[in-house]
Amino acid sequence: MNLLDLAKVAPQAMPLKVPAWTLGCFHRRSITYANGAEDASTRVIWIQTHGLTGDLRVPAERPDVSHRAGLAECSLDELAALAHAEGGIADTGWADGRMDWSNWAAVQPYDKWPEPGELRRVGGCLMEFAPSGVYVEDWRLQPGSAGPLIGLRLLEEAGAPRDGGLVIAGDHAILALGRTADLATDAPLPAQVLAGVDPGALFGAEARYAVKDGDRYVTRLATNPFLEGQALDLEGFTAGPEPGQVRQGARLWRIDTLLPDRQQPPATDADPEGLAWLEREADRLPHSSAGSSPRRR
Repeated sequence: MNLLDLAKVAPQAMPLKVPAWTLGCFHRRSITYANGAEDASTRVIWIQTHGLTGDLRVPAERPDVSHRAGLAECSLDELAALAHAEGGIADTGWADGRMDWSNWAAVQPYDKWPEPGELRRVGGCLMEFAPSGVYVEDWRLQPGSAGPLIGLRLLEEAGAPRDGGLVIAGDHAILALGRTADLATDAPLPAQVLAGVDPGALFGAEARYAVKDGDRYVTRLATNPFLEGQALDLEGFTAGPEPGQVRQGARLWRIDTLLPDRQQPPATDADPEGLAWLEREADRLPHSSAGSSPRRR
């Protein structure tokens, strides 16, 4: 059965572990650091379900390797540049206005972003502050985030443990698969490429971002660029051996979220005084209609 059909006939979800206003697909507009530097070019996508985060970060200056047949034909310098990409799936928690991430199944073997995030959302803008003050990230809710909300955590593949996950928010999806064997060191991947570690092991983990195209989710961006253009396989899902599990061929998944249709309006709550000001000044504030009105707190 197709995964989206399974969500319709057997919807279920773990209790919500994060605020409802964090659910959906967000693209990062920029990150600004305490030293004044800013990055608005790295392509960064975040999809949030009830208790899972999917994340993908690909530098804009990644080399064009479309003339290569695959990773095996790439030069050492090209592989080192490709190895700067990041992505993965993590369990998500929330306390005292902060989101935290744990149990990463990630492409990079070390934790590059160890701080929790202090989050606040206004309309479609979600701001994430590092508690240390070293950076702030500006995220924007994406059109098409409403619809199916699905989060699966990979438990095993062909009977052997393998970490990973799949998250879907409306028209957006992220699939991340961890390595089948640990690397010998947790050094950043570019350093390991240049040190001569087997590229097959280094690139054995992957993360890809897919967008709905007709009845398929087609990969638009991936840590391995040779996966781009491929459709995600969402067929062959059945109930798993235990409650809260689903199986897809050789893969066994734990269900975090399996809901067929969740709306995610771009508007957020605000105080009555602020809403009254917004209404008074509506004709004098340049804006585009979002199709939804904020609620009074």
